[in-house]
Amino acid sequence: MGAEISKKLMINVHDSCAQSKMYHHIINLLEQQQELYNRKIILLCIGSDRYIGDALGPLVGSYLEEHTNCLIHGSLDHPVHAGNLIEVIEGIYQQKERPIVIAIDACLGNHNEIGNIEIWEGGLEAGIAVGTRLPCVGDISIIGVVNGSGRIGYLDLQSTPLSIVMKLSRLIGGALRDAMNVIHIHHVV
Repeated sequence: MGAEISKKLMINVHDSCAQSKMYHHIINLLEQQQELYNRKIILLCIGSDRYIGDALGPLVGSYLEEHTNCLIHGSLDHPVHAGNLIEVIEGIYQQKERPIVIAIDACLGNHNEIGNIEIWEGGLEAGIAVGTRLPCVGDISIIGVVNGSGRIGYLDLQSTPLSIVMKLSRLIGGALRDAMNVIHIHHVV
């Protein structure tokens, strides 16, 4: 995880009110962003479908492409992963007005954290679980704990049950869909 972390929401996929709590937290974090209604909002969905556990970001991105009019980088058809993340980040931040970036990624954690979703103001560092150091990115970050962390991150991502990734992607996608649809009613950019 990246720089300063404030006002973090931690919730489990089995919480019956998870999507509603996530929606409200996302709205709250967005409303704290300077000049919210004069800046583009970009959803940066990080990951690859090459490993089931790493497909969380692209699944969320593909869902949001179908259900919102948001600017999305990262989907099953056009993933943003370790090989192209730096290039994508540079493209995002070369824009005239600095956009608000919501970064979404999978992560590994302790076995008792599997199924947790964490949302906070600040950036995330993708690739840590597999030993890759990539730049910190995001004004708001969302991670889903897809599996327990072992000694070899890629094997943990590869052996992740698809069911947990799908549950996490539906919840995260649904909360973001609802939040983005509300924000875009007032958005002028």
